[in-house]
Amino acid sequence: MEITNQFGFEWSGATPEQGQLLDLIIKDYFAYRLSVFPQLKTLCEDAPSFAMAHIFKGYLLLSMGTQSTFPAAENCADHVRNLSDHLTPNENLHLSALRAWINLDSELACYNWDMITIAEPRDLLAVKLQHFTLFWMGRPQHMMDVISRVLPNWRDNMPGYANLLGMQAFAHEEMGDYKKAESLGRMAVEMDPDDLWAVHAVAHVYEMKNDLDAGISWLDQPYGTWHDRNPFKDHLWWHTALFAFETGSYDRVLELYDTSIWPDDSSFYLDIQNSASMLARLEFAGVDVGDRWKSLAIKAQERTGDHVLLFTEPHYTMAFGSTAQFDHIENQIDSLEKTMASRDDFAGRVTRDIAVPVCRAIEAFYQKNYPRVIELLWPIRYQYQPIGGSHAQRDIFNIFLIEAAIKTENFKMARALLLERKSRHHRSYSSQQRLDEVNLALMESISPYEDSNNYLYGYY
Repeated sequence: MEITNQFGFEWSGATPEQGQLLDLIIKDYFAYRLSVFPQLKTLCEDAPSFAMAHIFKGYLLLSMGTQSTFPAAENCADHVRNLSDHLTPNENLHLSALRAWINLDSELACYNWDMITIAEPRDLLAVKLQHFTLFWMGRPQHMMDVISRVLPNWRDNMPGYANLLGMQAFAHEEMGDYKKAESLGRMAVEMDPDDLWAVHAVAHVYEMKNDLDAGISWLDQPYGTWHDRNPFKDHLWWHTALFAFETGSYDRVLELYDTSIWPDDSSFYLDIQNSASMLARLEFAGVDVGDRWKSLAIKAQERTGDHVLLFTEPHYTMAFGSTAQFDHIENQIDSLEKTMASRDDFAGRVTRDIAVPVCRAIEAFYQKNYPRVIELLWPIRYQYQPIGGSHAQRDIFNIFLIEAAIKTENFKMARALLLERKSRHHRSYSSQQRLDEVNLALMESISPYEDSNNYLYGYY
């Protein structure tokens, strides 16, 4: 039996009521609601022949970013394969994408989603899943292209249109078109205030413009806001804390960390990323973070061996390094290298060229081998993007390089790097503080025959 979903294309193996329920679940998925997986699990139990429900369940299991869910996702794929006589062409492509994702072949998964969105540009789920995957591949141009190809087939009164605008806004932001990104993101939020991705896109605009007042105002929410949303809400609190950090409001950052960024000792990959990068920033700013690294390192150890999202790997290393657990770092990197050694695909290349060198550099930093940090990071500092994440998230690697230059007393390099960062983060309290310290060190070290003012203004 085939039914027509709300976007006008067919799903197999479901009653109209089951199809409507999946439409609603997908809507809640875009709003990051906690109810999504329990509702979908029940639907799959009640509708064993509903192929798209089982495929979507597999997708959700994989999106958790841990190998522990992969066997269950593979069971979903096997279940749908047994329904192959009744699958639509669209569902067959989704099944191929699911299989590719299980195999960590993100390029093949994206190829299948490309074929879906070319054939059926109103498949909003395919658009979103590809957007998610491309984000973790560091491919904003591809993200932009997908939206560009499908958007002319949509009308602004169709359900899900605001979600497309939110994704388009984020792609524009990562491409550096902040004016367009802000306009689209605000429009998306006005149309659908539940779309946290659009809220997130606008927050990124203000982060990249270093418009701290606008960012703080945009994310001015009471604690408990988004209580019914999944851990993505914690990332919005991370952005809230990042604006506070840039103003030097470190007590506020610690408060947000304890209440909203790391409130429940989560092992979810995004929570680990948020928490590790924020603690590292705070320590570089001279803030005592107490024993907060300890619980984070325990959760990082639980995830050793996953290697699902490569951007998470350096954050595991930060947690281990901050607690001087260098044996765990060796186990982590050894496992990462062995898992990816035989792969000549995107995951294998990024592991060898970026993920392992960044992890080794962070390890070297905590071992106080600061020249090694510079040796590893300097050649790849313009090549981080394929490891995934956003410009704002990857900025932590730049900060490690700056701190290593300071630790080696290479103040000329440190000043150069800080001037680069200040051009993008002109109101950053911590960067200005560091730059003042470096300038003072340079003034104290130059020859009395040199003009210190000329030196500091770049004539030497």
